[in-house]
Amino acid sequence: MAFDIRTLAISKTGEMPVRSASGEKQYGDDGKPLTITLYSPGTKQYNEASHARALRNNDRMMSKMQGKVDGKQTADDAVEERAEFLTAITASFNNFGADFDAGGRKKIAETYADLELGHIADDADKFAAERANFIRPSTTSL
Repeated sequence: MAFDIRTLAISKTGEMPVRSASGEKQYGDDGKPLTITLYSPGTKQYNEASHARALRNNDRMMSKMQGKVDGKQTADDAVEERAEFLTAITASFNNFGADFDAGGRKKIAETYADLELGHIADDADKFAAERANFIRPSTTSL
């Protein structure tokens, strides 16, 4: 029987524990861990968001090279663009409660854009970029 290369594929999503700025895992009011489910680099969602980010950067670079004013990115633009990317690759925020759930995608984007919660956006950015965070559980035992 031939080796099935698909056994090396990463999962479509991964679950990132939410941590405080000091690195401590956080828990909701119900005692359940706060997590964020992110789409992996092996998904359409991630690739579309990554492509949109690259296009924006290319457009900005071309404008800058042509001496156009719109070629500059402000600090606010950078925060907003990162929040947009992270929102696009987020499947869900888990165990944050009904108020958060009711806010939907808008609440997710607001969270990622909140500078005082920047550690969450930093963690999500790092987590999503590391394919090892999306490894499927092994089906073999030693």
